[in-house]
Amino acid sequence: MRSTYFRNWIACGIVIGFCAVAHICPLSKAQLVDQDEASTSSHFSAVEPAAPSRLQAASALPVVRSSVSLSPAVVMVKCKLGQSYTQTLTITNQTQQELVFEMIPEDVLVRDGKRVFVAAGETPGGIAATAVFTRKEVVVEPLQSSSVSVTFTVPPHTQLRAAVAVFRGLTRISGPGAVRMTASLGALFTFTASENFRIETSPIAVSGQSATANLGISQILTNTGSEPVVTDGVAAVLDEAGAIVGKTSFEQQRLLPGEQLPLRAEYSAELKAGRYRVLASFQYEAGVITSSIDFAVP
Repeated sequence: MRSTYFRNWIACGIVIGFCAVAHICPLSKAQLVDQDEASTSSHFSAVEPAAPSRLQAASALPVVRSSVSLSPAVVMVKCKLGQSYTQTLTITNQTQQELVFEMIPEDVLVRDGKRVFVAAGETPGGIAATAVFTRKEVVVEPLQSSSVSVTFTVPPHTQLRAAVAVFRGLTRISGPGAVRMTASLGALFTFTASENFRIETSPIAVSGQSATANLGISQILTNTGSEPVVTDGVAAVLDEAGAIVGKTSFEQQRLLPGEQLPLRAEYSAELKAGRYRVLASFQYEAGVITSSIDFAVP
């Protein structure tokens, strides 16, 4: 069986679908931020104990892992410009240490096809500047949860469609060696204010199967509308007669207006020599967009 590639790209914030990103610096901090709905858990591993003896190995317990998680990770809001929306967010502390967070809002912009997080008040027409939290500071006891509500108001003339409510960690957590970390998590808010959904696709690219790799299918999607979209994609492999040989799926993705993302799927079955066609279809709020490419297996 051919091996598979590892997949790429979170999130709350972040979110906005937002996988956690960790930066660990000796003598400073590691800030874990969820960029999207992929995950809002920040994991801190306990120090590994000394290797057990052979007699102990059979009954050895796994190393306990601690985590901090936020729910919900992504909040999708349908509204009109000028309307407000309130959401309660719950953070759970599965560590043995009391954690303190300050609540801060950030706007989510798209520049050159990529997301950029900007402090509240720095962007004209920003959504983050309207944020009102029921508490500015949140203390979460060990193995407990705490909730806070936030209200965003979408400005009447803004073109932005996303913001993040961030629990920014103030407590330094000891790690292995001299590493000290803080945990920061955010929930991504997307706002849909119209029916202007539209995506465009690049030509499909196919990487051939080999002794160490499966057939790869990739395509770039761009949100050219004014509203956030969520895409589900599938790729079908057809033989020369037009019969479906097999299918594979693309990972679901969320695209903000102007955002551009490469999507990739792998076809795990081995293809015999011959000519084939890949038919890629992506479903989103406005319907389905489909494209194809022919290729040959020598």
